[in-house]
Amino acid sequence: MQTAQQQSIIAALDIGTNKITVAVGEADGQDALSVLGFGKVSAYGVHAGSVQDVEMLVDSIRKAVDEAEQMAGCRITSVTAALTGKHLHSINKVGRLVLPEGEVDNNAVKRATRLAMTFDAKTDAKSEDDRLVSHVIKGYTIDNDDDNLLEDPVGMAGNVLQAHAHLAVGSDSVVLNLVKCIRRAGLDVEGLVLQPWASAAGTLTPTERELGVIMLDIGAGAVDVACYENGRISYTAVVPYGGDLITRDIASGLNCSIAAADEIKLTYGHIGVRREDAYETIRYTFEPTGEEKTVTNERVVEIITARCEEMLIAIGKHWLAQDRWFEKAAAGIVMTGGVTNLPGFLELAQSIYHLPVRQGLPAAQKGAALSLAAPEDSTVIGVLLETLRRRRLSGTELRRHGRWDAFTGALKRIVFGDFSG
Repeated sequence: MQTAQQQSIIAALDIGTNKITVAVGEADGQDALSVLGFGKVSAYGVHAGSVQDVEMLVDSIRKAVDEAEQMAGCRITSVTAALTGKHLHSINKVGRLVLPEGEVDNNAVKRATRLAMTFDAKTDAKSEDDRLVSHVIKGYTIDNDDDNLLEDPVGMAGNVLQAHAHLAVGSDSVVLNLVKCIRRAGLDVEGLVLQPWASAAGTLTPTERELGVIMLDIGAGAVDVACYENGRISYTAVVPYGGDLITRDIASGLNCSIAAADEIKLTYGHIGVRREDAYETIRYTFEPTGEEKTVTNERVVEIITARCEEMLIAIGKHWLAQDRWFEKAAAGIVMTGGVTNLPGFLELAQSIYHLPVRQGLPAAQKGAALSLAAPEDSTVIGVLLETLRRRRLSGTELRRHGRWDAFTGALKRIVFGDFSG
């Protein structure tokens, strides 16, 4: 069995609250992605991106890797991993540099970029553990022309150069513990991709990004938020809600086990009470006594609908409305993640947000031997696509700047994120 590195194959790892997924992909000469295999196992030792038990998580990672290796027919020695965390938030900053010579050179671009990436723990952090975990340089402007973002301003005339950066801030311990677990599972870490950015890479179209769009990846333990305008990321957040809250409400309302509540949700759940729900009977075990009880599906649907409404309203009020994203998102809202499979959920979101809503599915892989079409796989496919893009960017830098500059640029992207918009 050959290694992924010998074949220039990409391996992606997505650690969710309920599932751990490993996907193996390969790009052809036109950079079209083919998915060769994947492994998906139950997650243990992790919740909402935070490690709870190192040994249990390491064992889960190994099992997912084993499944992916068997399907893909190659050995995985390194992965790019999706990074999240309940305290993840973002800041848009501007680095402003006066140009004494009246012209932009490479040194001016570097200095302005460093100023934009300056992280001040006193003003930018929400907790003592916060650090800069990733970033994107959105572009550069000269003087007062704020509407014209430039990718490469070198050689242009002006008095003031401004670098515009989108900084993602999160817990230092979350990053360190994630990397520790991956390495203890016997893998090298090729890079880290923020989970919201990965889900966006796997589902959004270029037109949606340009017009303005809200991406919500609603998983079991958290909601990843990524908002774009003018083709660039402008807002990133992780909301501490998810499908597990629905399951827990059912368990509390019926006094049944979490496992039974999850099965009831997946089998009978939908949004909005239907006439036939009052006549459909669900049998379950009453956990305190072990006796069998029954409940109408109407009661279950009422619980699910109430929690989903509350969750969507809270996301809109506390994470989206403050920056007027409902006005900026001309392309509407793209929702992905397992919760979006709940019948009626997308329609409920559209009625609450008053914007077009579509379900985001993983981007099509041309000529793929295996296609991942489920919304819960959007993140892992996005990690593959983002890794492919970074490798292509590193190759461009290698040809343009030489091996040493390309190496240092790649190292920075592994540790901090991407410099491109």
